[in-house]
Amino acid sequence: MKYPFMPLFLGDLLADTLHLSTQEFGAYMLLIAHAWKHDAKIAVKDLRQVTRVSRYQWPKISQKICKFFDTTMETNFWIQLRVKTELENAAEISEKRRDAALQMHAKHHAKASHPHSHINIDSSNGKKDSNAKPMQTHQPYTPSGVSPDKGNDYRSPPRTKSDNVLKPIPDKSQE
Repeated sequence: MKYPFMPLFLGDLLADTLHLSTQEFGAYMLLIAHAWKHDAKIAVKDLRQVTRVSRYQWPKISQKICKFFDTTMETNFWIQLRVKTELENAAEISEKRRDAALQMHAKHHAKASHPHSHINIDSSNGKKDSNAKPMQTHQPYTPSGVSPDKGNDYRSPPRTKSDNVLKPIPDKSQE
C-alpha cells in the first residue's frame, strides 16, 4: 500500500548525516523518498537517476551514502531498513484502523433495509428477512418542551399559568 506521507524524524536524520555534503544529503533524501514509494527498495540500476547526480559525481557520492542502505539482502536492490520499519508500522496502524472501522460499521448496521422496501437484510448472513417490520423513519430532533418554529410573530404559551393579568395598552388618543 502506498502512504501519502512519510514520518521524518529530524533528530535522527541530522545526527546520522552531519558528515554528508549538501549534494550527498540531497541524494540521500531523494533515495529515502523513492524507497518510501517502492517498499523500501531501490533498484541498483535506478540509483543514479533517482539521485539526479551526474555520472562523474556518482562514484564519490555513492561511496558515502551506500552505508545507509542494506545491500546484502537482495543483490539488485539497496534497501533502507528504517524506511522498511516505518512502512511496516504504517501498515500495522492502517490495518488496525481498518478493522476497527469494519467492526464499528458491522455493529451500527447489523440490520439494514432499503428505504423503499419492506424487506430487511440481515448483514450478519446477507439473507433477506421478509417477516421483519419496515424500519421507522426518523422525525427531526426537537428538544422536549421546545415548539417547532412557527414564525416571528408566534409566542408559545407559558409552561405555567402566571398570576399577572395582562391589561390592555392604553390608547394614546384618549389622553
